[in-house]
Amino acid sequence: MADYVVTCDCGAVEMALSGAPRVRGHCHCQACRTLLNVPYHSVNAYNPDQVEITKGAEALVDFQHPNLKMRKIFCVGCGEVMFNTNALDWRVVSQNLMTKNLGKLPEDLASLSHFHYDGRIVDVADELPKKP
Repeated sequence: MADYVVTCDCGAVEMALSGAPRVRGHCHCQACRTLLNVPYHSVNAYNPDQVEITKGAEALVDFQHPNLKMRKIFCVGCGEVMFNTNALDWRVVSQNLMTKNLGKLPEDLASLSHFHYDGRIVDVADELPKKP
């Protein structure tokens, strides 16, 4: 049974997430910034077997970045990124997607730290640990 179910903005794709994420935090790495065109990425990263597309797999586009060992999987209808992958093939789900679907980010999905902070392009003033 899934712990959380989220959908894209248009509702064509539904994704079930099970178990505790491997990582909960804010990623500041160059690769995430390049793949997603963001200053940093607030994420929950899961093993592949913890993420299941339960509706609308045919509406997904799987984009392999030409220079990175990363992909982003998004809805062809609305463009919502359901998850991206990292070099370890984890399923990296945006905390923003979770918040849009759940109304509020549950405590068990809240960020625990900033990582790759030494590569940041913006400073973040919070109490979370900042890891290189």
